[in-house]
Amino acid sequence: MNRGRPTVTSSLDLYSSVTERYNVLLDLARTLTSTLVPSALYEALHQHVVRVLPMNAFTVAVVNRAGEARTVFQAGEGNGAPLLGAVEMEHLRAGDFVLRGAPGDATALLAAPMTCEGRLIGYLAAQRRDARPFDATDANFLLAVGQLAAVAVENARLFAEVRRRGEEAERLEAIARDLSGSLELSEVVERAANRAFDVVSKPVVVWLLEGARIRAVARAGGAMIRLGEERLLPPASIARLKAEALSQPSIPANSAPHAEIPMGADGLAAGARDHGRILVPLTLGPRLIGLFAVGPWSDEPPDPDRIALLHRMAPHASAAIENARLHDEVRRLSLTDPLVQLPNRRQLDLFLEKEFAAAERGRPLCFVLYDLDRFKEYNDTHGHRAGDVALIRFASVLRAETRAMNLAARYGGEEFATVLSGTDLAGGRAHAERVRERCAETFGGEMTVSAGVAEYVREMRTPIDLVVAADRALYRAKVGGRNRVCVAEL
Repeated sequence: MNRGRPTVTSSLDLYSSVTERYNVLLDLARTLTSTLVPSALYEALHQHVVRVLPMNAFTVAVVNRAGEARTVFQAGEGNGAPLLGAVEMEHLRAGDFVLRGAPGDATALLAAPMTCEGRLIGYLAAQRRDARPFDATDANFLLAVGQLAAVAVENARLFAEVRRRGEEAERLEAIARDLSGSLELSEVVERAANRAFDVVSKPVVVWLLEGARIRAVARAGGAMIRLGEERLLPPASIARLKAEALSQPSIPANSAPHAEIPMGADGLAAGARDHGRILVPLTLGPRLIGLFAVGPWSDEPPDPDRIALLHRMAPHASAAIENARLHDEVRRLSLTDPLVQLPNRRQLDLFLEKEFAAAERGRPLCFVLYDLDRFKEYNDTHGHRAGDVALIRFASVLRAETRAMNLAARYGGEEFATVLSGTDLAGGRAHAERVRERCAETFGGEMTVSAGVAEYVREMRTPIDLVVAADRALYRAKVGGRNRVCVAEL
């Protein structure tokens, strides 16, 4: 019967749980090396760990650069294992595990760190509710899992970052194409506001710098600001925004809701991000041309990655805005008389053609032609420079007496014209009389003007017919004694 003879037991029988855990670690290593999608990676972690570590809840948390933990996966009862306290997080940063619970306690918790190059990037946590605490063997197993998981999580993060960067590059390319697809400044700034809103999903206002002031030129996402509204931007704030453009962090600006661009001692009052704004500078080299104002928000602040993307979008918006400005300036110069700074004959013809078409649809239209009386004699007497000054002074009179919706232009030489949209013959004559009287006052009677007024009638076929009618009326004013207004005869 072999009494007293010791029973031989296999070491594998004694440590069957260790063997199984070793197999789980091998399986997990193979699985994690082939998994680059975070959600699938976290699920694989849970499925392998639960094979040898009975639990009621499992949590994977990641830690951001600020040291804040965020749950990215949870399984089992409730909301997974509870988040850890500050002291417990310090244990994890030191590479140690965390154990809660003793025999007889209702719950037990085990957490192990995931570290990469000495930095805590997250942790794994398991919870039991069967009054059986975790032991050192469990802790060592989860520590080993955490080491494997850390490499896989970091690889997945890098892969996701590369993919995100690629997607962002494609998105920025599409945004750049959209912004450069127009040379109309109003359209470019509107596109910039809409694309910025698409990026950050918060209200956006585009402000452009004009001297020491900024003006709201476009908005998106329900931003409560009146377009055209202006704010003072002191030199200190301009310098600050330029510096921010180089380093590219966002500038939090606290304000009451709907009070755009709060101004403090330095022009930008720093404060809490809640209900605030983030300002993203628009620069070209060292020159600040404007800014995106993001906010206000009443819910969660904008995602930092989205703000970073808006910073990367800003140079494309700046270039598109500046190109549109240059185009606008070139066009303005090509359509503006360089001496008197009124629209020239080319712009007059374009505007008149558009308003003539509106008149054919039923809107009243008047055309007034002016001629400075005896201008050649004035030029010969006082010199060409004095003649130029006279033309400039009369242009100022004409500009002051012409509403913004209408057009005052230099027709050629000493002749000028106004196109009066929505104005009948009586209104056109009254306008011309005001100009005539103001001219006489401005020059003290030394220079006068004659005017011919014509109203659109259905018999007219082209804008030239309207101009000819006004020219004939002007001719009658000249031969009738000058310094007078005549209307076209039907």
